[in-house]
Amino acid sequence: MQIAFYCPDRHILYDGATPDRTGVGGGITVRIRIAAALARCGHAVTLICNCPMAAIHEGVRYVPLDSAPDTIRCDALVMHSSGGAYDLSGLLAKSVEAKVRVLMLSGPALPKGAHDLAPDSFYACSNFLRPELVRQGVAPAKIFVSYHGVNRWNRAGLFGPARDSRRLIYSSHPSKGLDAAREVTRLLRQRDPRFTLHLFGGNRLWGGVDETAAEEPGIVYGGLVGQRRMAAEFQRSAFSIQLQTRLEPFGITIVEAMAAGCIVVASPVGSYPELLRNGENGFLVETAQQAAELIWNVSRDPTLMRRIRRRAYETPIEWDTVAQVWEAHFTWLDRPGGLSQEWARCLECGGACLLFADGYHCTACGNFARSCAPWKSYLPVP
Repeated sequence: MQIAFYCPDRHILYDGATPDRTGVGGGITVRIRIAAALARCGHAVTLICNCPMAAIHEGVRYVPLDSAPDTIRCDALVMHSSGGAYDLSGLLAKSVEAKVRVLMLSGPALPKGAHDLAPDSFYACSNFLRPELVRQGVAPAKIFVSYHGVNRWNRAGLFGPARDSRRLIYSSHPSKGLDAAREVTRLLRQRDPRFTLHLFGGNRLWGGVDETAAEEPGIVYGGLVGQRRMAAEFQRSAFSIQLQTRLEPFGITIVEAMAAGCIVVASPVGSYPELLRNGENGFLVETAQQAAELIWNVSRDPTLMRRIRRRAYETPIEWDTVAQVWEAHFTWLDRPGGLSQEWARCLECGGACLLFADGYHCTACGNFARSCAPWKSYLPVP
């Protein structure tokens, strides 16, 4: 299958090596990871983006925006914008010959030109985004929820490595919850000064300029680092703090921490309740005070920490699995009907589901679930 990605964003210059070389935000990371995973499945993948030069990386052919052909021919076209002008309308000036067109979304707002491009499907990264898209005129049946994945090397062994139960980590843009993470650390250090918070990320994640942070006892600034280094930092840490008010559409940092066995303590906002089952594979709390009290108690219970880590480790799916799901869905969009499971019904609306490698996808309302209701047991709501 020939698969083309098109992203017109110009606010960051990047290529396939950028996530591991210097680190970069989630939108670019997702494009690079899923393109590479599809290439590993044997597909011919092209990524037209703001890259400095034509190159091949992990089997993906990178094409600079200024060198993009006037006609894009492929079996499946993936359109995506995650920053900058957030505008896909420039693609309307090109000739597109594709059997399937999908628009991948990184947040609740549709990019400019989204409806005019007439996608066959809108790829959302969480169920949380579905009502937001419907309010903007997207038909529920056109919504396909596909969670982001993790790399195999994001995972830590179930019984290692050894980690400090007082090592905390925050990895994200400062606007998401840095102040709250600092406050949690201060509260914990009042009880035990050995608690430390390691900060990674910064304004450069989104193409901004990093600001020099004031020094503070117990807080270590690591800056923006490559994602393989970031995986190692998660594997050394006990808790990932993600307290925020921002309605996160997915939160790739969450699943990368979970895969590494780093226990996530997050706010119950956006998609986080989809990923975290409170007290099972992580924790959802409202305030910094609640987070500090919880971390203090859990850090003193090694048996509980091991149990949470094991369940967290099993939660994320890998990018190769995501690629298998996309491959199957592209095929279904091109030839609908062949893969629907008539015995599987959506737990939310009762619609027929598609069974893919990650779980069940409703063809009527777009709901994604790891399990579904068997046909004979489904009773419609009166």
